Amino acid sequence: MKGFYIVMTSLALGACTQLPVIPPPTPSEYERTLYHARQNVDAGNYWAAERILDEFVRTHPDTREAKEIVFWKAAYMVDPANDRGSLAGGIAALDGYLADSTGLYRNEARLLRRTAAAAQGASVGTTASAPTPSTPGTTDTVVVVSRSRDEEIAALKDQLAKSKEELAKVSAELERIKKRLANPSN
Repeated sequence: MKGFYIVMTSLALGACTQLPVIPPPTPSEYERTLYHARQNVDAGNYWAAERILDEFVRTHPDTREAKEIVFWKAAYMVDPANDRGSLAGGIAALDGYLADSTGLYRNEARLLRRTAAAAQGASVGTTASAPTPSTPGTTDTVVVVSRSRDEEIAALKDQLAKSKEELAKVSAELERIKKRLANPSN
């Protein structure tokens, strides 16, 4: 019986105490900017996403976050769903981002650049690419041998079939990268 009173008293006192309420962290303006840009990208509105990112850079010049916006703009530029983007422009933007050695997404940018270069090579029928800033002096080139016109057409048809398969793989990889970048804390 004594134990019952002790338990009841403990429960009564425990019910009277207040637990501290910890408010959820408020997202920074940078995080809100990336969120809204992603929302527009997911909706297929790359123009609006670019404007949002540009506005952040304009209002927060010379900040670390403004430098990271360069990566996001480049990533959205090489997205195959972006009809306003281009692989060449995206690769150039990624090279610009990689020129700064302090970027948070350097590894992702290198991977994305290599993937974009492979996709660019696949779209023109070769795998030639410029050297990446992370590996100076190296290039991946393909030697083209002269052939007759019919042989060249047949070879191009074969390459086109292979390129479609490679492009599907690259698109899947870009989607995986996009999901990973959208959730950098994982």
